[in-house]
Parts: sequence; structure tokens; C-alpha cells
Amino acid sequence: MKRLLVVLTVTAVLALGAGAFAFGPGWFGGMMGGGYGMMGRGMMGGYGMGPGMMGWAGGYGYDQRFLDETKDLRRQLQEKQFEYFEALRDPKTSPEVLTGLQKEITELQQKIYQKTPRTAQRGGVFGSPCWY
Repeated sequence: MKRLLVVLTVTAVLALGAGAFAFGPGWFGGMMGGGYGMMGRGMMGGYGMGPGMMGWAGGYGYDQRFLDETKDLRRQLQEKQFEYFEALRDPKTSPEVLTGLQKEITELQQKIYQKTPRTAQRGGVFGSPCWY
């Protein structure tokens, strides 16, 4: 009976370990690599921080044109988001004000989205889906 318990325990530990290994990195591996953490696609490497942003676009002039065309909209969006988070921080702010700011932010985001190059909306130059 003891031998069966030991065998089942070892098997369970190995199965959990194999599952964790197959699932992928956790803790710091998830934060620093794989494109999902702070340094990946989420915050610093994501929205607005591509090769076209830094002038490395090469033959992709439409990125620069998009950034030039949406400069004022992106500035308004950033200011509106700052205003929203400051209002959210203030306990005296009414829910109606927050709802109005959220609506304005959504409208600005939609205007920017309408101006994006069609290749960016499909997930790449070749139209392949973006899975990360």
C-alpha cells in the first residue's frame, strides 16, 4: 500500500511538472520574455513603439504617413486619458463625468482606427493573423 502511494505521488508530481513546462514560462519569464509582459507587446513594446515610430521603417512609408496624419488625434487621446485618470483619482468626481470621458476616449480611438493602414488591421503585410 505504501509503495502504491509513493508511485502515485511521484507520478502526480512528474505530471504537474510536465504540464507546467509545457504551459510556458511563469513569474519572471512571463514578464520579461515571450511578448506578453511589461517588456513585450503589452506596455513598452506594443502600441506606438514599432520600427516606424523610430524612423526604421525602411520601405514602409505608410507608417510614417499614418503617424503624421494622426498626430493631433493621438495627442488629444493622450490628454483625454490623462484627464480621465485624474478624474478617476479624485473621489469627488461624479460617475457621469467619468462616463463622458470614457465616451470621448472611445470616439478618439475609433477615429485613429479608421485612419490605420488596412494592412495593419488585417494583422500584417501578407494578411496573416497576429497570434501574440
